[in-house]
Amino acid sequence: MSEQQPLLGYTDSNNIVTHQSWYKRIYARYVVALWVFLGFICLYMLRVNLSVAIVAMTIPRNLKNESVEACPSNINDSSSTPTKHDQFDWNPRTQGFILGAFFYGYTISQFIGGILAERYGAKWIFGCGLLIAGILTLLTPIAARTHVGFLIAIRILIGIFEGPAFPSVGALWGQWVPPLERSIIPPISHAGKEVGVVITTSLAGVLCASNFLDGWPSAFYVFGIITCIWFVFWCFFSYNNPFHHPRCSEKERLHLSTSLPKPKKLQTPWLSIACSLPFWSIAIVSTCIQFVYYVLLTSLPTYFATILRFDLQKNGLMFSIPYIFLLIVIIISGQVADHVRHRQILSTTAVRKIQTIIGCVGSSLFLVLVGYVGCSKVAAMVCITLAIAFIGFNSSGCQISHLDIASNYAGTLVGITNTLASVPGIVAPYVVGAITNNNQTLHAWQLIFNLSAGIGLFGCVIYCIFFDGNEQSWNQSGIHEASTEIQE
Repeated sequence: MSEQQPLLGYTDSNNIVTHQSWYKRIYARYVVALWVFLGFICLYMLRVNLSVAIVAMTIPRNLKNESVEACPSNINDSSSTPTKHDQFDWNPRTQGFILGAFFYGYTISQFIGGILAERYGAKWIFGCGLLIAGILTLLTPIAARTHVGFLIAIRILIGIFEGPAFPSVGALWGQWVPPLERSIIPPISHAGKEVGVVITTSLAGVLCASNFLDGWPSAFYVFGIITCIWFVFWCFFSYNNPFHHPRCSEKERLHLSTSLPKPKKLQTPWLSIACSLPFWSIAIVSTCIQFVYYVLLTSLPTYFATILRFDLQKNGLMFSIPYIFLLIVIIISGQVADHVRHRQILSTTAVRKIQTIIGCVGSSLFLVLVGYVGCSKVAAMVCITLAIAFIGFNSSGCQISHLDIASNYAGTLVGITNTLASVPGIVAPYVVGAITNNNQTLHAWQLIFNLSAGIGLFGCVIYCIFFDGNEQSWNQSGIHEASTEIQE
């Protein structure tokens, strides 16, 4: 294992940091990670904006005289003031289908995205997918006002082009991230998701309540334009591997080449993957965690507006608070996990399982409590914040485990896992819509939270039983086969 390098500066033969130009003092892998982080912000801007905007786009159910058992409003409470609504008459079932439409497309392209990234490089797979999704987002208001079918079609297409994002970045990490930084760089870059949620929920509410670009359509125009701008910078600052990066120093290339397996065109060991219990434990727990995450991500704005009677257009920051804490947990837990592994206090397997247990049990506990605090807004916010925050422990637990068992096939494994884990994105909004259709009550939402908690715990149990953090034998088999072919 080569010596860990400092974030800034290069050391000379006397181990003294020399201060060169600022762009030479930042290691290339951190620059790539920064633009991945910003890319994930854009990714979730395009994904989450509809969850907030749909509250302003639709006629509230209580105005339609349908079943709503909400908490009593306080006329002196500014969070309960009426919000600005459009005239789309979509019931909860239709809204659930609209919110879930993204994941129909997202599921389709996950698997192929990882394979394409491993073969042709992650830079253009990730970047071009986001660019096209940003352009489609600009067309969303026109589609919504034309027909709900066009809106659903646009959301499916956005999902298709966002689908390769995580698998392609998984392949990118396999080329850029040394083993002792796997609990730091990927989780921090992936924390762009949470930053994207925080920015989107805060800003989208303000945009929807304003007259800028006719209100709610601005939530799509602004985020679509930001994504297109990001793509321009991505083209200049991101590269598939250290050897293609013109600003990567020879010292960093040497460090990465000695830390990482040599990149080769390998035959994917499909049978070994299919028979790998550690891999399937990752896939199952990831799917269960994503069900919890998507229930909260897509449906909390509706719960806040309909049951707790928050005005998200004036209190968008209220919805973003849980994701701020989630971001903090991701960063801190990743640092702790890598420190424990580096000091060899615990094995990789133990670290991943402990992180996952803390994340799943903590999240499930507070989800159950949400259903029992009733109309106490403060208690509900505390429980929801903690339920979401605990999910952050999984980022340095089960959700980074692909790199532990098979770094050479990280893109493929993440592609398979995310394909399965995106199915809850389709199911979760539909389940919420089915339970709350003509039944917007505290009891209905208690059922939703309890169901989510149970699914999260089930995934945790499977992972703890079957996961093994040691490198799988088939991760190197392709290398040996490739070497044999070259010799022949």
